[in-house]
Amino acid sequence: MKKEEFDKLYKRVEGKLFSYNKIKDDIEIIDLEIAKVNNDYVGCSGINYDSEKTGKTYNISNTVEQEVIRKEERINYLQYRKKELEIEKNRIDIAIKNFTLQQKELFEILYCSRRVRVSRREILEKMHISKSTYYQLRRDTVISALNSMYPRVLIDEIYTKLAN
Repeated sequence: MKKEEFDKLYKRVEGKLFSYNKIKDDIEIIDLEIAKVNNDYVGCSGINYDSEKTGKTYNISNTVEQEVIRKEERINYLQYRKKELEIEKNRIDIAIKNFTLQQKELFEILYCSRRVRVSRREILEKMHISKSTYYQLRRDTVISALNSMYPRVLIDEIYTKLAN
């Protein structure tokens, strides 16, 4: 793997680690949205002549049928989106399980913080480590997550090195 490709993948994985809490929140929001759509019914209403055509038509559609179809399409989309987010969350969970104790501590402080950004100084003080150890630990954490989330990349890299 070239350095540019690795850097791009590294940044993508680190971005996913930073968005871990957002993914969990999005799953909950989608659950609420599905519940809202399930409970939302307009039902029968007065006749609307805006959609009536003046020519002969064989397309007879009922407003209730249209509502049910739209509702099902919306629920299907929300469930699809929720499943995508759950898969992404599960990938990150697998990576977290493979972290060392120090990596888990860094993950909790740096990536799971509800604040916008935790300062490096604050992390160094909480973990009692030096700046160089922090940078090495952060890099090792992201690489560990990369290897857990995308094992195919690691396998391809090993095969490439063995072949040369």
